[in-house]
Amino acid sequence: MLQQKSLTSGPVLTLREHEILEFIAQGLSTKEVAQHIDIAPRTVDRHVENVRLKLRAKNRTHMVACAVMEGLLNVKSGFDDKTNGSAFAQIGGAEQED
Repeated sequence: MLQQKSLTSGPVLTLREHEILEFIAQGLSTKEVAQHIDIAPRTVDRHVENVRLKLRAKNRTHMVACAVMEGLLNVKSGFDDKTNGSAFAQIGGAEQED
């Protein structure tokens, strides 16, 4: 018997988890993320681990791939000035602006 997918669209991430996920997708290290948002590196690691577990990912790279597949990160086809060189300009379908 096949199981039907639940009505939710996937794992529910907190706003901070979304924020850190985007930074990780841009290639920032734990230390860089921590400095950027002014929290301890260990706290960043804890958020990354929570996201990884929620997405059932094996590692950070797999976590980003799973986030894209779940629609938590939207990939743009090219680079532009708004993204500062990042292909991940949107999170959860909402444009982020400066």
